[in-house]
Amino acid sequence: MKQLRRWARIFGTALLSLGAIILLAIAWLWRDRADPADLTWPEATSTVSEAGSVSVTWFGITTLLFDDGETQILTDGTFSRVGLLDILSLRRITSDVATVNHALAEFRINRLAAIIPLHSHFDHAMDSGLVANRSSAVILGSESTANIARGASVPVDQYQILANGESRQFGDFTVTLVESRHAPIGFGGKPLFSGRIEEPLLQPARARDWKDGVVYTVVISHPRGSTLVQGSAGFIEGNLEDVATDVVMLGTAGLASLGKEYTSGYWAETVLKTGAERVFPIHHDDFTEPFGEFLLFPDFIDNVAKSSGWLNEFALKQASTPTIELLPLGQPVVLY
Repeated sequence: MKQLRRWARIFGTALLSLGAIILLAIAWLWRDRADPADLTWPEATSTVSEAGSVSVTWFGITTLLFDDGETQILTDGTFSRVGLLDILSLRRITSDVATVNHALAEFRINRLAAIIPLHSHFDHAMDSGLVANRSSAVILGSESTANIARGASVPVDQYQILANGESRQFGDFTVTLVESRHAPIGFGGKPLFSGRIEEPLLQPARARDWKDGVVYTVVISHPRGSTLVQGSAGFIEGNLEDVATDVVMLGTAGLASLGKEYTSGYWAETVLKTGAERVFPIHHDDFTEPFGEFLLFPDFIDNVAKSSGWLNEFALKQASTPTIELLPLGQPVVLY
């Protein structure tokens, strides 16, 4: 028995040592990343919105605020940031109330009509219930997203489950949700944390509890123009054949690992076929950094410099070359 306990202690110590080595290796690799200036994309000019114009403000990941001076539409609404150690150690996480309150006040998000999580992973949807409870906005999405709202005690008239292709009107904005796919960046070609949230999700919860649910392409139309928001770098071939848009917000997370051929197909389906004239990459930032700070993903997670070169190449091959621009963090950019 003593011998068994001795070997158990040795085995346990070895496992702890191995875990520590792995964490140190990840921490070291986490520091190796490109600078945004290496991407060769110009930063879009931040301008004061004129009367009647439609602007967008990017808050990191795929949280985007669309504003025409009367009505505001918010994709995702994630302002909280979750640390790397919290994700790796499977700790329970929760929305950062102070950060959410600060963001809503600082950026005057006070005419909010709709919140649209692009899917239900924590980095897209964890704050949606909190934002809804601090506004009169309606959350649009899947049953999984509705269960996030229910877990946050959002009033039942403030969340709606939409069918594929269904639209809602908010002021002069028309919002249409089209079912898509998550980028296949998990094990075995499947997304991480895939599945559905089957019951109200109460915080705190582990990152893996936010299953992706239904993944959407969101088309936000306005009399002055239209924008397609692709939050995850997944696609369904031919799914957007009938969609024409002026602007594409292009989720790029994972493209480097998926390869140039995959990225070419993704570009063709979301940019080439829709006829977009302007492309803004999103979801290329390290979402473990504090809110308000912009660093690219570490290279071993996603080599953004490599995939950006591919996107430049595809844009130049088009007959009418779309512009690719970086959105400045937290500053409004006029779209049309």
